Amino acid sequence: MAERGPYSVSRARRRAVHAATGALALIALGDMAGAAPAGPALAGSAAATTRMDGFIPLRWDAAKGRVLMEIPAFDQDILYYVSAATGGGSVELPLDRGVMYSAVIRFQQAGAKVLVTEINQDYRSLGGDGAHAQGVADSFPTSVLAALPIESNAGGKVVVDATALFMRDAANIESTLKRANQGTYKFDAARSSFYPARIKAFPDNSEIETVSTFAGDAPGALVRNTTPDPRAMTMRIHHSFLRAPVGYTPRAGDPRIGVSTMKFHDYSRPFSEGPETEWITRWRLEKKHPSAAMSEPVKPITFYFDPAIPGPIRHAMKAGLLWWNKAFEAAGFVNAIRAEDAPVDMDPMDIRYAYVLWINRDERGFSSGGTYRDPRTGEIIGSKTRMDTHRIRTIGNYWDAYMGGLPADGSGVTVADPSLLTPGAMADMPAGQRDMVLLRQALLTAHELGHAFGFGHNFASSLNDRASVMEYPTPRVKVVDGRLDLSESFQKQIGAYDMAMARYAYSVFPAAQEKAGLNGVIADMRGQGLLYVPDTDPRWTWYDDRATPTENLAEAMAARKIMIDHYGPDMLLPGEPIGSLRNTRLWMAYLHHRYAIESGLKYVGGLYENIVVKGETIPPTEFVPATLQRDVLALLMDAIEPANMTLPETLLAQLTPDPGNNLEDLSSDDAFDQLKAARILSALVLEPLFEGKRATRMIALAARTPDTLTLPEMVDAVMAHSWRAPRDADAQGRAFRRVTQRVALESMMILSADTTASAEARAYITERLVQLADDLKTRKDTDPITTAHYRQAARDIGLYLEDPVAHTPKSSSSPWGKGPRSRFPMPPGPPLGG
Repeated sequence: MAERGPYSVSRARRRAVHAATGALALIALGDMAGAAPAGPALAGSAAATTRMDGFIPLRWDAAKGRVLMEIPAFDQDILYYVSAATGGGSVELPLDRGVMYSAVIRFQQAGAKVLVTEINQDYRSLGGDGAHAQGVADSFPTSVLAALPIESNAGGKVVVDATALFMRDAANIESTLKRANQGTYKFDAARSSFYPARIKAFPDNSEIETVSTFAGDAPGALVRNTTPDPRAMTMRIHHSFLRAPVGYTPRAGDPRIGVSTMKFHDYSRPFSEGPETEWITRWRLEKKHPSAAMSEPVKPITFYFDPAIPGPIRHAMKAGLLWWNKAFEAAGFVNAIRAEDAPVDMDPMDIRYAYVLWINRDERGFSSGGTYRDPRTGEIIGSKTRMDTHRIRTIGNYWDAYMGGLPADGSGVTVADPSLLTPGAMADMPAGQRDMVLLRQALLTAHELGHAFGFGHNFASSLNDRASVMEYPTPRVKVVDGRLDLSESFQKQIGAYDMAMARYAYSVFPAAQEKAGLNGVIADMRGQGLLYVPDTDPRWTWYDDRATPTENLAEAMAARKIMIDHYGPDMLLPGEPIGSLRNTRLWMAYLHHRYAIESGLKYVGGLYENIVVKGETIPPTEFVPATLQRDVLALLMDAIEPANMTLPETLLAQLTPDPGNNLEDLSSDDAFDQLKAARILSALVLEPLFEGKRATRMIALAARTPDTLTLPEMVDAVMAHSWRAPRDADAQGRAFRRVTQRVALESMMILSADTTASAEARAYITERLVQLADDLKTRKDTDPITTAHYRQAARDIGLYLEDPVAHTPKSSSSPWGKGPRSRFPMPPGPPLGG
């Protein structure tokens, strides 16, 4: 899961919290276990303080509410992380628990003060002489984070009052809230303090935590919903100081494979090359027997699992982590990964332990695999991964939505590998549901801890028959003999692409042969036909499945019909309100094909884009086959036919409200409005088809290859299923058709007014609006509602053509994370199960 960096002006800081790591800093959890014992009280100004020895010796002065630090060395690199130890409480608020800021700092003495200086890691001179390196350093600014007064300087030990470093907006919460339109807040020192229970020192890291209050006015809705008094938002902010490791050898990155990287400018590179340098992020994994093809590591990568995780789930999660051993075997390591239960006295703050945390929230949210990386080299030196508890309930909801369509004989269910199960595990669930839940949790763990190993996403791997756990998977729901089949709901092991990433990141090569060895890994990957493409390629799509978008969408639509036909009270527990049928499970069924639709849309007017380097024979770009585009478009048009948007009357009669609990309802009215559900579905298909970028691209591509799907052909297809469709025989069909017609009209108006679209695209859509207005002037129907609908559409087009700025309708859709933009918002989006 991508992080949100608080400092938009600093690339180094954003890189240090690279997307796909979702890193947690050394968040304070637990008691003082594992910390160095307190020393005696010190004389002089430090008297009556509690001393904690460790990497940076700390002294807690309880009487004055301050922290003193003994400077371990001047002008030496120290790794410094600031994180949110408590979160903002909302998935939509960019203040989740995790690393907010990452830097390399040095302590520099300046008279009676010690400056805490952040070293600029964006611009360096790695291979130049001292003068060149100094010239580069002097060409770019550093940042002084704090000036700390010296308390004592006896026996060569400099002790400073470090309070100023911590009593500030170190995580840039103020700007984060402002950018999220949540109000204007300022750090309030008077209502902030240290959090003594989380002030600790260890051999390789020292930890300090504060209670930080931000005072503000006019708070936004997200803060109001999660904070007792939104005028005072209080969070715990954690500061971690890590000993900078030595002796690590960086490895070059390659854009053709998705191992996570860090980037910077190295001005010592030859002038014939650019200064941009890219290194992968990985653990330091060394063989016990360097000459052996297969060897155990000197130090395995061990993850400890939070004892708060329920036993059966923790067992499955540990098994999912151990899937990765197969990938590391491909890199030459045996038993490289270990999974252990965390002892009760283990302190997750300690950098020595890679820890998997069990996170409860008020709603579902992303899990994230987190690492502490050395901003200088990319070496992963620690990990804290958070696992969201709501995923278990989400998969349970999926099961509820599917169960009615399963075979009556109990077949067609998920059967998990026995290694995921413990005796008597989750006995209150049907075996198929239990196995589906545990398999998904194992897969989720493999995914998030894949990030912790330094591996990024590959949202094209589903096209290669589940080649990677680093995809966002959707349950595979097959249709067999007219019933649903969940026997392949989720993948059960590491994929071929995962093994390629492990080989690239962790294989050991002689220094002179490393470049050739890494190119060999890429060549092997290419030879297997494994895809890794940029996110602009239509094949890069989350929550999709199958080898082609048409297979995926056709299967999803067939499964959806069975789900809708079997959706009803039989899925409820005894005593459960009938109104619960209107909760999240209904839209899981009604919009089961949602992500298949989103995937298919990308192919319409799309262009394949391959990541290619000079010397390779793979074409950099390829036209999406016209036949494939037309097949996808036909399925999309089928999805908005009235017969495929309606709900059975027997189900509609059951959809009574469950007051206060229909939070993800397809209708906000007391009476369930099936036409509103249809508006949501129609907008899901039609608005993206009329995106300005797509229309512009279709015109440009058609000029190069006339046989491709053209913009006029696409518009004709939409019109044939909306304004030019034959009159529907029944009132229900006509009502749904009006919905589609209206969404099509408004989508065309939005495109016509889109100044980011090309002039040609806007002109063509405007011409189609003029033609439609002319047609509507004389169109009539025996149904007065339909006739009024025609007249109003004609009036709206007329008003729009007179003043497009004033009369452009708002979008009916709401991409996840952007909030509702109209009275017909999409139900909440991801994460569903991925």
